[in-house]
Amino acid sequence: MIVPYIILTVATAVEILSLTWLGTQISVLNTISLTMFTLLLGVINGRSYGEEWYGKMQWHLKSGTLPSDEVVNGAVMNVGSKLLLMPGLVTDVMGFLIVLPQTRFIAKNIALNLFKKKLSRREQWFFFQN
Repeated sequence: MIVPYIILTVATAVEILSLTWLGTQISVLNTISLTMFTLLLGVINGRSYGEEWYGKMQWHLKSGTLPSDEVVNGAVMNVGSKLLLMPGLVTDVMGFLIVLPQTRFIAKNIALNLFKKKLSRREQWFFFQN
């Protein structure tokens, strides 16, 4: 299966090109500082929304019930914090869009649709089997 490798290669190339472009626009030092700042935000946000939210999503999936808004919010915020931890302009923008309350509903709707599909297929694992 070569598709994941192609996606990983393209995503890496896009991140490198976007960081290179940003470095030419605001200087290399400012680009590194911005990357470190988003890493710090990701760490702070990740401590608030830890792995327990994935466990709660997994429990709802195994029990066949739709998760509450709080559980979906926590799981989506955890994904946003992980995106902020990754160095790159595209992942940081995606992470900020998830972390900001005004745009978080998009990621929550995507997560709920994914959850509903898994419930309809009677799958018991949200992402990976333990």
